[in-house]
Amino acid sequence: MSSWADIERLQRMGRPVQDTDLGALDGSGRAIEHLVFTKVVWRGAALRGSQLRELTFVDCDLSGADLEGAVIDSCTFTRCDLGGARWHGARVEQSALAECKLAYSDWRDAEVSMSVVHSCDLRDAILARGQWQRCMIGSCQLDGANLEQVKLLQSALPNVDFRLLRLSGLVAEACVLHQACFDGMDLRGLSLRRCQLDSASFADADLCGADLRETNCRQARFLRTALRGADLSGALLMEAVLEHVDARALRCENLIAHGANLKDVNLAAAQAKQSVWDHARLHKVNFSHAVLRYARFDHARGRRIRFAYADLSYSSCHNTRFSWTNWFMSRRKRLRATSPARLAAERRALSLA
Repeated sequence: MSSWADIERLQRMGRPVQDTDLGALDGSGRAIEHLVFTKVVWRGAALRGSQLRELTFVDCDLSGADLEGAVIDSCTFTRCDLGGARWHGARVEQSALAECKLAYSDWRDAEVSMSVVHSCDLRDAILARGQWQRCMIGSCQLDGANLEQVKLLQSALPNVDFRLLRLSGLVAEACVLHQACFDGMDLRGLSLRRCQLDSASFADADLCGADLRETNCRQARFLRTALRGADLSGALLMEAVLEHVDARALRCENLIAHGANLKDVNLAAAQAKQSVWDHARLHKVNFSHAVLRYARFDHARGRRIRFAYADLSYSSCHNTRFSWTNWFMSRRKRLRATSPARLAAERRALSLA
């Protein structure tokens, strides 16, 4: 089979293109629709600027394919070799790639939306400057992949070890990054706004100036993490662990740290208005000069806590038990202490907790 006329004849007959070598067949700029390719060899496939719609590729060798500037809509690639393929500037919509070889593929400036990449080999792939929206990238090999200046919007990359990836300039918003590992990484200025980071690990990471607003960091681990000047406003840190953390000048208005465990954490000059620390465990935590107006520490426990020069006006310390606490020059206008009536009403719930 050597011409598009042969392929069009098969299409009219409703038959797949299979067990053939398409050699140097040129599909550049063509509109190719409603076809099935099975066990086809088309190395270096010339598809630059083409429009591919509702195509199915199964067990095909498309290594080194040129898909630059192509529009790929509602296509599926299953167990295909696309190693070294060029997707530069391509637009991929509602498509799926499963169990494909995509190592060293080039996705620079590509726009991918409502698509799935599952169980694929993306080692050393270049995704730089691309935009991935409402996509799922799951169970893939990503070692050495380049995600610099990538925009991830409403996408899912669960259980990814980001330590071997290049992330400079990455912007992720409203993404699912469940159990992500960022240990030891330089993440200064990174934007992960509204992302699901539950059970993520940031041990020894540098998050200074990072944007973590409205993130879900439930049960996340911040061990020896630098958070100076980061923004965690509206974030959820329920049951999170923070140990030996430098969080000076942290912005964390409306933060919910219910049940969090903090040990040797420096929150000096933090902007923590209306933050919630109910049932938290605090040991050697420095809130000096912090703004904690309307904050809540109900049922919290801790020792060696510094509130020197902090603003705790209108805050609540109901059933709070702090020892070795420094309140020097702190502002505590209308600070609410333990309410015996409320405590009696809560007794049953507290005994069950």
